[in-house]
Amino acid sequence: MKFKSTTLTPKALLYKRFISLEKSLTLNAVYKTYDNLLWGFDSVNLIFYSIDPTNAPPLSNITEISSSSVYLQYLTTYFHYEPTGWVATTTLPSTYSLLSAKFGNIARYQLNKYYYVGSFDYMLKGAISGTTVQYVKGNITPLSSLNIKYFNDDLKLSVDDLVVINGKLYSVENPEEDHKHQPKDYTVYFATLNSVL
Repeated sequence: MKFKSTTLTPKALLYKRFISLEKSLTLNAVYKTYDNLLWGFDSVNLIFYSIDPTNAPPLSNITEISSSSVYLQYLTTYFHYEPTGWVATTTLPSTYSLLSAKFGNIARYQLNKYYYVGSFDYMLKGAISGTTVQYVKGNITPLSSLNIKYFNDDLKLSVDDLVVINGKLYSVENPEEDHKHQPKDYTVYFATLNSVL
């Protein structure tokens, strides 16, 4: 028979990792329209976004858009500013002033984030071991490692998940499954947890 609870140890909290794509914008290419608003250009989505004047760069980096007849070109698209906002087009009128659209080094980067999944019962398997590791030269940090056993089929630990036990944070390493067939089929789960400072 599969165990439904453990020896009354506090529950462990599980956090799963996901990757968030973030966008970084710099203010080295700013446009000031004739109504005194500041704009930056997003070359990925081909849109202009508003910039807070308190975050504006020095005046030497600002390009003045003096009228709606000033067009900005990026690849095969032209943009001009009207009182209702920026308008994109693929054709130019008979009278226009053309500038090249500059953008503020838009970069995308990945950021690891975690979300709470739930709690589960566990049992310690063996002793808690302690040692020191040196992830960065000269930075020696203590590391405690423990092995756990649990029976919850709804929460499966994966490498890079985080687990909180007794207020301490651990990373998951080496998850295992052991399938039992007596008296009926069930699975016992094992994992090694390493402390995270």
